[in-house]
Amino acid sequence: KIGLVPEQDIRKMASRYEPLAEYLGRKLGLKVTLIFLDSYSEVCDKFIYKQLDAAFFGSFSYALTHAKAGIEPLARPDYQGTSTYRGLIVVKEDSNIKNIKDMKGKRLALVHRATYAGFLYPVLFFKEYGISDLERYFSKVMYAGSHDRAIFAILNDEADVAAPKDLVYQRVIKENPDLERKLVVLSASLPVPSNTLCVRKDLEPSLKKRLKDVLLNLNNDEKAKSALESLGAVRFIETKDEDYYHLYETIKALRVDLNTYPYY
Repeated sequence: KIGLVPEQDIRKMASRYEPLAEYLGRKLGLKVTLIFLDSYSEVCDKFIYKQLDAAFFGSFSYALTHAKAGIEPLARPDYQGTSTYRGLIVVKEDSNIKNIKDMKGKRLALVHRATYAGFLYPVLFFKEYGISDLERYFSKVMYAGSHDRAIFAILNDEADVAAPKDLVYQRVIKENPDLERKLVVLSASLPVPSNTLCVRKDLEPSLKKRLKDVLLNLNNDEKAKSALESLGAVRFIETKDEDYYHLYETIKALRVDLNTYPYY
């Protein structure tokens, strides 16, 4: 069972990941089932209660689950030479919002408290400008639940400022090219690893090794071509805990305790 956090609309998630699940099933000789999760917090609980074998984690949800359930990162997609993502601060081009001062009293669309791009980064971004209470600075702070919904919140006039991850932002622009001229990126975070396949710590070692080997050799197998193309990736690369350096620096700067953090 492989869990997927709600990064985008579930139908788009399914079309992106189902070819990979089918390929892994054939290579491993196992039935591979994708579990679409309702929230970023749910993935952590699923590992605490041993209800998943693996999942594709965003960086902060990885750090939280790593601290609480000891998961192990295996590999992540390389998207045409990019295997990391950044958090963005985005506004509409015609909003007249050019800087932090212009945002005061406006509406902010975050994603979820267990995301780096959609929560941690914007909290740090505003803190560096002396804004520690977002609820007081903005007239409204909403949690969109996914990165694409945060983007569409400003397009649908439900928010004035959004904080999505750049990989989803780029996918939305690719699917809707006319939106590129309607949106402006005001800031971007330091890079953190793209969604990484991680496994529970007590997964059978031989299966863990086989799964990692299959992922790292996808680009060497013609039969895996459709799986990589569906993800928009060219290969998978090995991922380790130390790759999350910028994330851990952000966690440290915000004095977040991963063991007690209210990730709901």
